[in-house]
Parts: sequence; C-alpha cells; structure tokens
Amino acid sequence: MSVDASRDALGAVLLQHGRPVEYASRTLTDAQRRYAQIEKELLAIVFACEKFHQYVYGKQKIIVESDHKPLESIFKKPLMSVPARLQPMMLRIQGYDLIVKYVPGRYMYIPDTLSRAPLPDLYSDEIHTKIVYQLKMVINNILEGN
Repeated sequence: MSVDASRDALGAVLLQHGRPVEYASRTLTDAQRRYAQIEKELLAIVFACEKFHQYVYGKQKIIVESDHKPLESIFKKPLMSVPARLQPMMLRIQGYDLIVKYVPGRYMYIPDTLSRAPLPDLYSDEIHTKIVYQLKMVINNILEGN
C-alpha cells in the first residue's frame, strides 16, 4: 500500500508488484483538518487498511509506503509507548501485519495526486437525504396498503 495525507484529504493506492490494484481517496472532516501532520499520515494508513480490508487482512508483512519518516519509528514501538493521541488509531489497525517504510515524497505521486485532488463529499449528504425520503415513501405506502 502507498498512502499520503494532504491538508484537506487522504489518498491511498493498493499495489501488487508495483502495479495499482485499487485506488481510494476521501476528504477530511473539519476536525481532522486540524490534526497534526503525523496524525493525518497515520489516519491515511488506517483509511487504507479499512478500505482495502478484503485484500490485506490476514496477509503477512504488508508494506505500507509513506512519505512521513517518523511513522517508521512509531510502528516499531510498543503501543503503550506511542503518543496518546495516536493510540486509538493504532488500535484500529492492530489486526494487520504492517511494515511502514519511508519513501521520499517525489516517488509517491499516485497517493499524492489522490490526496490533493479528491472528489467533494457533497454527494454523500444528498444521497443520504434521498434514501431517507425514499424509505419514508415506501413505508408510508406499505402502511396505507394494510
């Protein structure tokens, strides 16, 4: 996996033998935009693991490429030695066998592009509202039919 976090979004790509298998990106919430950079980069790893779960869960030694060098040492520490703000995110990925590897940002062009040009999340609220209206209409029709 190759991950990146920018100021406003996360990007991840699942690679096999250097070729992309799947891409993912998402924008950050307002609270997540205020995270420190190391928190955003760790969140990108959590996002990638959860997004590509069906591919990576149960596999041994998943290499995660990140352009944030401090993450390498964080992943070598026991959980209790990790800063308290990072511990909840580390707990979410405990079931994965991850090896974080630093790769300079200039070689991380795919996740960098995904994190810097995400699609807006406007559609999710619109879709949710439409689904709720649709369900209410179906329920009302069922109740009126009885």
